[in-house]
Amino acid sequence: MSPSTILALAKAGPLAGESSLVRDIATHLGEEVKAGTSRLLRLLVRALNRVAETEQQIQEKDRIIEQLRSMALTDCVTGLVNRRGFEDHVRRVVATAQRFDERGVLAYLDLDDFKSINDEIGHDAGDATLRYVAEFLKNSVRQTDVVARLGGDEFAILMVQTSHSEGEKRARTIQTLLNNSHFTFEGHLISLSASMGIAPFVAGCEARALIRRADASMYADKARRHKLRSLSRIKALAS
Repeated sequence: MSPSTILALAKAGPLAGESSLVRDIATHLGEEVKAGTSRLLRLLVRALNRVAETEQQIQEKDRIIEQLRSMALTDCVTGLVNRRGFEDHVRRVVATAQRFDERGVLAYLDLDDFKSINDEIGHDAGDATLRYVAEFLKNSVRQTDVVARLGGDEFAILMVQTSHSEGEKRARTIQTLLNNSHFTFEGHLISLSASMGIAPFVAGCEARALIRRADASMYADKARRHKLRSLSRIKALAS
């Protein structure tokens, strides 16, 4: 139907009868209206489907990005936070401590003689040891604390919202319990022992400096414990 025909219909009818004008136009258009409406609906459905597909693609992309981010911050052997993820946690906790004047403690653990487990029993036993220690540490702290594997045989615990004395007491208790624990792997009894360094933190401290202080304290504890074991062996030989 041409525009001139529609205009002629509009002039022919009474001004008050807009609805009748629409009906007259629809009558003249007939199948053209149906065909055009059908094409319009198909185009609309296609557009809506394309929008839905795009939204699904965006959601899937976001899911993959989040999964990759989680993998980048997680230790693949133990499922704990890795060094990079732990440093992120420490930075956030230190920033919170700065804002609310909170205190806490960072404990740094290193397994003693871990290499001998790998060499004498095998790397599967070494991985089982790491997973055992990870589970032991997770079960020994509060949900608000953070446990991480920093690499190799090194672990860390970030104890938040606790006094220095209470945090150190809890950390030493964990060390004592760990050093008196053992588990069995394929018939082999594996006894555990770990050295621990402790560094308290307050508002204003820097994250990596805090980790370095805890690391240095751990090596001091390892040297002290090694000296005590050597003295014990000497006394045993002399008796």
